[in-house]
Amino acid sequence: MNRTISIALTLTAGALLSTSVFAASLNGTKWQTIDDKTGEKKAIIQLNESNGKVSGKIIKVLNKEEAKAVCTKCPGSLKNKPIEGLQILSGLKADGNNKWSDGKLVDPESGKTYSGKLTLSDNGQSLDLRGYVGSPLFGRSQTWQRIK
Repeated sequence: MNRTISIALTLTAGALLSTSVFAASLNGTKWQTIDDKTGEKKAIIQLNESNGKVSGKIIKVLNKEEAKAVCTKCPGSLKNKPIEGLQILSGLKADGNNKWSDGKLVDPESGKTYSGKLTLSDNGQSLDLRGYVGSPLFGRSQTWQRIK
C-alpha cells in the first residue's frame, strides 16, 4: 500500500514538474506589432517553430505606402529583400514558463541586429519582445497582441 502511494506521488510530481518546464507552442501564431515609441500598429508577424527554435517573419505591413518597401539597411542576405516576407526573428529557444531567449532580432527600419527574448503572457494573448545589445538592461521592448 505504501509503495503504491509512493509511486503515485512520484508520478504526479513528475507530471507537474515536466509541464512547468515546457513553454507553450508559438508555431503558426500571428501577432499585431505595436510601435513602442508611437503606439502605431505596424505589421503582422507570423511565428514558426522548427527544431526547437522560434522564428518570425513579417507577413503584412499595414501602411500601404510602406508595404512594397525593401530593407535597404538590413545586413547580409536580408539586404534589399522586401519587408513583407522578411524574417526578423530567429533562433529563439524555449526557456520554459512561456519564455524564449538567445535569439536574434532584425529591425528593418534601422537594419540593426539585436539579441532578443520573448515572454508570452499568462493568458496567451500578448507577447513581450525585448531587443538588446549586450545585456537585456540596455534595450527596447514591444508588446505584440495575438491575432485569432
